[in-house]
Amino acid sequence: LDKSYSCPEYSVSYPKNWRLDTSRQAAPAIFFFSPLENSQDKFSENVNIMIQNLAGKHIDLSAYKVISENQVSTLGVNGKMIKSKIEKTAQGDRYYMEYQMTMNGNELRVKSVCYIKKDIAYLTTFTSKTDSFEKYNKTGTEILESFRLK
Repeated sequence: LDKSYSCPEYSVSYPKNWRLDTSRQAAPAIFFFSPLENSQDKFSENVNIMIQNLAGKHIDLSAYKVISENQVSTLGVNGKMIKSKIEKTAQGDRYYMEYQMTMNGNELRVKSVCYIKKDIAYLTTFTSKTDSFEKYNKTGTEILESFRLK
């Protein structure tokens, strides 16, 4: 990972051949997109970072875990949880989940990590087509693990 993106709340590293999109046009998130593999490739594997204000909602990681587990079946077609756990890391406690779903005709595998700090949820998500997951998993995971709260 040879490039980095930094803002007042966090920093994250990513490969120089991945494209950064901070326009927030596709969703209220910033995205890091992998290059397309060829002219037939219509899906860029990606990592996105969303910030959610949880003020007044009394949501901690345990509640976030329950909400997320309940949402997996509604996020896309055939939503299926693979892993869901709260874990301790050097950065503090976080919620980790991995799931599969079909969205817009694409079979996807998704890994998400959520930190909550001062009533703000920081959700980093790696999304890959299921058949490309092994090819992109190492890089996607490295980007997720490079995320640092300030």
